[in-house]
Amino acid sequence: MRLGQILVMPPYQRKGYGRFLLEVLNGVAVSENVYDLTIEEPEDSLQYVRLCIDVERLLVFDPIQQSLESVISHLKQENSLKKSYMCKYAPPLSAVEDVRKTLKINKKQFEQCWEILIYLGLAPINKYMEIYQAIVSHRVKAEVVGIDSEGAGKQVIDVPTEYDQQMSFVMFKSQNGESSSIETADNQSIVEEQLQKLVDKRMNQIKLIAEKVSAVHRQ
Repeated sequence: MRLGQILVMPPYQRKGYGRFLLEVLNGVAVSENVYDLTIEEPEDSLQYVRLCIDVERLLVFDPIQQSLESVISHLKQENSLKKSYMCKYAPPLSAVEDVRKTLKINKKQFEQCWEILIYLGLAPINKYMEIYQAIVSHRVKAEVVGIDSEGAGKQVIDVPTEYDQQMSFVMFKSQNGESSSIETADNQSIVEEQLQKLVDKRMNQIKLIAEKVSAVHRQ
């Protein structure tokens, strides 16, 4: 089941209607036994509410608890994190499938929720922040650049836009990893700078959602 966006008119915003609509849609997805629920490029505000709801659902979803506890336990024992070990902190395929079948949460959404679930389990988070941020950074890079790539053949070009000057860029890859004629000496630094902005944005989102979910559970 695919959803475009949810539009709540200004007089009715911040009154819980968006959350209510999402909860209804989740219920329909489960009752109708659809494959999963997908939202096409959700606005940040919609994705925030969606993540809060899904994290709350996953916190009480028993089939993933053992895998989650195992990941958190391993992370707490790590002093440093090698890149080759990053993938073992991703949710196992069995958990991905259980969540899709039962809760109708798609894989991409579940992976974002998984990061937040780990964050919540690493209390006090400050003690493990360096390792945790390395995991988030690795996943952001995997999404944007590619899991097995160090950026070979990839180019980043800043493009003008009225939306967000700092987050506006295009990334593409030359064939066979060859350099392109537009490559500049500081291209790698541009890639790293843009990736770091994405990591910072993701970390801020994770913290806000974790605080919201924790506050709900304390009530």
